[in-house]
Amino acid sequence: MGFDLETTGLDREVDEPVSYAFAVCEPSGLVAVDERFMLPTRAISRGASGVHGLTVARLHELGASSHDDGLRAIERRIGVLSAEGTPIVGANLAYDLTMVDRALGRLASPASLLSIGWDGPALDVLVIDRAMDADFAARPVRKLAALCEHYAISAELHTAGGDATAAVQILLAQAARFPVLAEMSLEELYGQQVLWHKEWCEEYSARRVAGGHRPLAVTESAWPYLERMTLF
Repeated sequence: MGFDLETTGLDREVDEPVSYAFAVCEPSGLVAVDERFMLPTRAISRGASGVHGLTVARLHELGASSHDDGLRAIERRIGVLSAEGTPIVGANLAYDLTMVDRALGRLASPASLLSIGWDGPALDVLVIDRAMDADFAARPVRKLAALCEHYAISAELHTAGGDATAAVQILLAQAARFPVLAEMSLEELYGQQVLWHKEWCEEYSARRVAGGHRPLAVTESAWPYLERMTLF
């Protein structure tokens, strides 16, 4: 199940979703994309609107749900997916899932990914790509658009539906290109991603220090999301 958010900004601790999408993939291929819109309780930054094109006025035109209703819908669906063992597929899932977790914690009846029983599985095409091709000198940019180009995927990006769809298509391309992925069980691949992301963060942090920059924050190595200290 591909998953993506478009948001009010880039701070996963305080920003909020303005749209979300689930891209359903069956053995026969991608079969449906369910994209929904929600009204945030905080302002949408100009930078974010410039990327996804969503404003409060546009969200009203699209029939957006309330912030709380949208979050509860996400909560229910990812809870079911986890119970079924259906993996969530995305690019840089630590961003999306951490934002969902924090937003759930701010509801009138707060929750968390932990409290709803979400414990994976997840498949992150960015984490997988970094592990399968660690030549960052040759490919320093690994954002979703760059991944689409690298894996020859044509997608309409910067919408939740387009990005969720692209993540699924990239995953399928990765499985075809790297047989080791297809040979792993889902449980093995889920565990490997935790290690791969941690190793990448350590390597990237060392490169930052060598270039005279601050090391990466320790919290960045958390995957598939960063649990908050106080849990509901």
